[in-house]
Amino acid sequence: MGHQHGSTLLLEDPQAAPWQGWGRASTATPPQLSWPALQRLSAGDADTATDALSQAYSAVTVLPDPGANTLRMEVATCKLPNLTLGCLEISSSMVRSSRYPLIAVCLPVGGKILISSNCGSARVADGSAVVVSPGNPVVVEYLTDDCRMETVLFEQSAVEAELAGMLGAPVTKPLRFDLRFNLFAASPFSRALQLLHNELTDPAGLAAVPAMSRQLGRLIMAGLLVSQTHNYTEELTRPRAVPGSKPIRNALEFIESQPGDIETVADIAAAVGLSVRALDDGFQRYVGTPPMTYLRQVRMARAHEELLAADPELTTATAIARKWCFGHYGRFAAEYARRFGRKPSETLRALSG
Repeated sequence: MGHQHGSTLLLEDPQAAPWQGWGRASTATPPQLSWPALQRLSAGDADTATDALSQAYSAVTVLPDPGANTLRMEVATCKLPNLTLGCLEISSSMVRSSRYPLIAVCLPVGGKILISSNCGSARVADGSAVVVSPGNPVVVEYLTDDCRMETVLFEQSAVEAELAGMLGAPVTKPLRFDLRFNLFAASPFSRALQLLHNELTDPAGLAAVPAMSRQLGRLIMAGLLVSQTHNYTEELTRPRAVPGSKPIRNALEFIESQPGDIETVADIAAAVGLSVRALDDGFQRYVGTPPMTYLRQVRMARAHEELLAADPELTTATAIARKWCFGHYGRFAAEYARRFGRKPSETLRALSG
């Protein structure tokens, strides 16, 4: 069953849309997805392709190859609770995003593809993939008429939550991956992705159970975190340090439990029986950031969670910012965009409901 979206064809019957390929880490035979439902969009011109890819991934602009007679594009996506799988086929063209909001793993299937961001350029070809971190402009050049790639998309907050669990400590600065990703069949990411592929092709597989499909998504995130280099790699791989002192652990718990009620650093110090100087020294030693900076990061995370869940008909991004003690909305919005790759108002409109 399908219906027309402009001149874009949307097919919601998974049996009508075979998955077009799974990259180097996958089986040789493209599987047929049975659950969750597959959505498929196709286009034959730049405007329709822009609309289709913006639906499938995020807001982008498609620029056709001026030397080509036609543009061909087809994208299939499959959504799990905490990730989206995509498979794209497109002829020679360029796709631009002014500020990409997601973590995107781009896996090679065919053709020549070059992805560029402010941290450099890397090819999606042979055994080399690309990991795009959110918050920056991205340009994808499809250099041949037979370009095909698989994508795995994550919300940054979901991957950072998984990372925090693996670290046993809060993530205090935005997660950033290296752009180039060397694929190995035996790597944790490749093996986790292969498991997901297998489960998606089985009607009775784990992906058919929502609670289990979320765990599959977490396995993919954990595999990516241990297989690809990022700014927390050293911390993730070094031997676990001795936990901080009990007062500092108590201070962390105090901040996490009531971040909206704390007014000054003296409030935190008094709650755990330390002087302000001893509290600050302990945070610098065990947490790596001052206590009020950590408090601000917790508030930012809570605001993000509320923006994700809120109804835009009932509240505003400004109201949510004020609730979490961000009195200057402009500074909050700028910091939020650096952290999560989109404006607070965009999160509220695009992801709620």
